[in-house]
Amino acid sequence: MLDRGVGNGHRMKDMTINCHRNMRFLLQRDKAFGTTSIVAGAILAAVGSIGTAQAQEQRLGVPLVPVLPVSRPIIVEPGLSVTTSGEVAYDDNIFRTDSDRTPSVEDFILTPGARLVYLSQIGSNDVRLDADLAYSYFTQNPDRSRGRADVRGQATFRIAGACQVTPSARLLKQQADYGDINAARDNFQTLSDLSLRASCPRTVGLYPVVDLDRRTTVNSPAFDFADLKTVSLLAGVGYNRPSLGQAVFYYRYLDNRRPTIDVTNRIDQIGVTFNRAVVSTVTLSVDAHYLNVQSRGANVRPYRGAGWDAALEVRPVPALELTLKSGRRIVNDSLVPAGYAIQTDYQVGAELTLAERTRLRAGALFGSRRFRGDPLVIAVPFASDDFQSYTLGATRQIGARLNANVDAQYSTRNTDTAFNQYRFTRLVAGVSYRF
Repeated sequence: MLDRGVGNGHRMKDMTINCHRNMRFLLQRDKAFGTTSIVAGAILAAVGSIGTAQAQEQRLGVPLVPVLPVSRPIIVEPGLSVTTSGEVAYDDNIFRTDSDRTPSVEDFILTPGARLVYLSQIGSNDVRLDADLAYSYFTQNPDRSRGRADVRGQATFRIAGACQVTPSARLLKQQADYGDINAARDNFQTLSDLSLRASCPRTVGLYPVVDLDRRTTVNSPAFDFADLKTVSLLAGVGYNRPSLGQAVFYYRYLDNRRPTIDVTNRIDQIGVTFNRAVVSTVTLSVDAHYLNVQSRGANVRPYRGAGWDAALEVRPVPALELTLKSGRRIVNDSLVPAGYAIQTDYQVGAELTLAERTRLRAGALFGSRRFRGDPLVIAVPFASDDFQSYTLGATRQIGARLNANVDAQYSTRNTDTAFNQYRFTRLVAGVSYRF
């Protein structure tokens, strides 16, 4: 899974002694900021979304250990579709604090929402617009209630029947997950993404691939040390052959800048993406690359080594689908005040269709991060963390338009210094109706 992880943005400030003093005071007061939510960072799979290779999803703003959403049907019909939803969730540790140090705060959270999808075919070109709107009301802590808006647009222009140009944009406004903060303090984020992808895929043979992307994250003033702007450029050569699969050899350059703390990370990435349906029941997707990460403006140790994103999907019987994923990537967009983090994670998932209208699902995630920062500028109370998450859920289709779902999640996070550790359990029940 390439995320990547990840969003960005900022207001330009000169780094001053007062800024550093304020940040140290903030960190000391709250025992530092942790995070189990990040925006996962490399999006090489852009390659797939441009050509015939499988697209790897960009999860801008999606938590690493996600809060489970209401299950919504995939809309494929042209025109406008509206899906309304409602869920009730019980969370036994909404502020993601260490229960051994601070009593956990539980709450029941009510979340009405709506999803709008518009699809249009204009000649050989197509346009898609998505808008997800929701408001989470905390019944025991109403001052923590916040709205969320996620608006995305994408168009695909086909030129001379041989090339594709795909511009896209995204704007996301949300309350940062408290796993980033480990305290009863709010951080409202604005994340944006502008990208342009182009390729000329061929059924057999070589073809070019280009990807331009600009992402920003703007946080509340107390967390502006985490503001980020990322600009990336990818250029590659793809090769397609039905008997082999799709492969893209690429070079990617990323410039990740945190203006408040005056740290810029440059990432040079060279690698290959390979996608293939091995047999009718097995699909393999691998992105293997070499990473060279260097920082300017601060004394942050470089990283040179392997990175990867791999996914294996197996359907041993028609009713059962198994998924295995693994990745190592550089994470820049994080509320942990560090230059960057090296993240490694492993996932396993299963989905079982019990009947035509009933599906069961289960999953587990194991991961770790190693943070690197300038010790003279950034005070971090821990250098690494490890996290685990287990999920179990079911979806029942009631009629053609109504869905009901239940989900359970248990997650833990541990750090090397025992600061910012926590665990939580979350139970969710929801319904959605598509008009």
